[in-house]
Order: sequence, then structure tokens, then C-alpha cells
Amino acid sequence: MNGFEGKVIVFDGDSICHGGSRYPERERGWAARVGNSLGMEWYNYARGGGTVTAEMYAASTGEARHWVSRYVDVIREKHPTLDYLILEGGVNDADLLEKLPERYGSLDITDYSGNYDDTTFTGALESLFYKAINYYPKAKIGFIIGHKMGRSKIGFGAENNRRRYFLRVIEVCKKWGIPYIDLWESSPVNPWLPCYYNPELDVEGNTAAGYAYSDGQHLTAVGYDIVSSAIKAWVCSL
Repeated sequence: MNGFEGKVIVFDGDSICHGGSRYPERERGWAARVGNSLGMEWYNYARGGGTVTAEMYAASTGEARHWVSRYVDVIREKHPTLDYLILEGGVNDADLLEKLPERYGSLDITDYSGNYDDTTFTGALESLFYKAINYYPKAKIGFIIGHKMGRSKIGFGAENNRRRYFLRVIEVCKKWGIPYIDLWESSPVNPWLPCYYNPELDVEGNTAAGYAYSDGQHLTAVGYDIVSSAIKAWVCSL
């Protein structure tokens, strides 16, 4: 017994947390690896294209994206009690809001009112943490900041802009006392290192060759194995 068996851990975020549909659900992403290795009852509600910021829509269809800041309300309905709530996001926010600087939002470190504009990135983070803490005052709540990403033949936006959004995540986490793990800084995976990614290969080629990245942004099973070991240790430390 490791003290984690049977505990409930819930994940939410974007495609980085989801892990992709190329693998069976019980083997996707870090949620499966962490939950299964610790013997926990785990659930992963992350969705590709998801944003922390609310009122974001797919350009091609106009459909609502998966809004992490509001989906916490659904999680509460599905899981009135849980032991761990692990959140992630900011990648799509950074890319989609790059030309909408007013939706980055401002941070007031003295405001704990709960009255935040979740249609801005900062306000959405504040709303998410405010709700999570009040919904689950006894749970362990944490945030995962994504690994280095951005190098690709098809392009995924400006990685420096992403880091700016991740740095805002850190600011908001510190305000609310939310533990975080910064994979951008702490994980060895890096699409600019040839041992982890070959930009001359396509998704299938990188996957088959055993690289950590499939496309310079999303991880392969090998990549998820690498980052999940650090995430597991972090979850155990919460």
C-alpha cells in the first residue's frame, strides 16, 4: 500500500493533458500514467483545443471550446468529493489571444472577492482557483505548466508568447497558494534538441522512431513517459 490507492484524482486541461486519441483512453497522457501507477481512481476531462479562458470559440465551426474555468462546475456535479484536482492550460489561450491583448487581463493581488471576468485569461484563472478552493477545501489542488513546445513545420504560434502566459499562471498560483509544476523549466524534453524531435519527420515518423514529440508540440508515448515521472513525484508531494 502506498497511501494513494482508491483516492480520487481528477484532471482537466487542453490537448497536452488529454494525451491525444491515438492511444486507448486508459493509456493517454500523464493522467493515465500517474493515476494507474499510484492505484488511484482517476478521471481526465481535458479536451483538445481547450482554453482556460471562457467564451472562446473554434474559428472554423464557431463551436464553444472546452473552457476549463467553467468546466470546474461540471466536475463538481460529477464529483462532489475528490482528493486531488490537477489543472492545466494556457497554450491555446496564448495562441488565440495573441492579437487580443485586452483579454490577457490584469491581476490584483489584494482581490479575493470571487468577482472575476473569466473572459480574460487572468480572470479565468482567478475564477477557476476561487471555485476550486471553495468547492474542495480539503482536496489537494495543483496546476501543471506545459513543457517546451512550438517547433514545427506547420507552426503553433509564438512560444515566447506562451511563456508569457505561463508566467502569469505562476503569478496567479502564488496569489492563491496553488502548488504548480513548471515543466517548461524543469522537464528535459525540448523540441529544439534532436534527441527529442525530428522536424523533418511527420507525426507517424516521429512516433515510430521513438522521439518524445510527435509534432514539436504534442508528446508521444515516450514523451509522456518522461514527463509523467516528474508529475507523479510532484503529485505525491502535494
